[in-house]
Amino acid sequence: MPRRNPPLIPADTSEDVWKRQMKAIAERSVEERLDEWQQLNEAVARMEAEGIRRRHPDYDDHQVLLAAARIRYGDALVLAAWPREPLVDP
Repeated sequence: MPRRNPPLIPADTSEDVWKRQMKAIAERSVEERLDEWQQLNEAVARMEAEGIRRRHPDYDDHQVLLAAARIRYGDALVLAAWPREPLVDP
């Protein structure tokens, strides 16, 4: 029998609403789900960059990229990818 993740129903959502939402998601095509996933990831990346820009208004686009990479991937990977760049504060 395949193992399934236990359902996590948010505290502010009724079981009935949760079941309907899961059914609606399951009825979408793979392409639709991947498109939504991509849109959500892009939205999170924009919010992350906006937060970095708010904290560091003097950063240029490259510094914002480095700060975001540091948040997402950590210092070791950032230094491996950009060995000549200083670590910037996220």
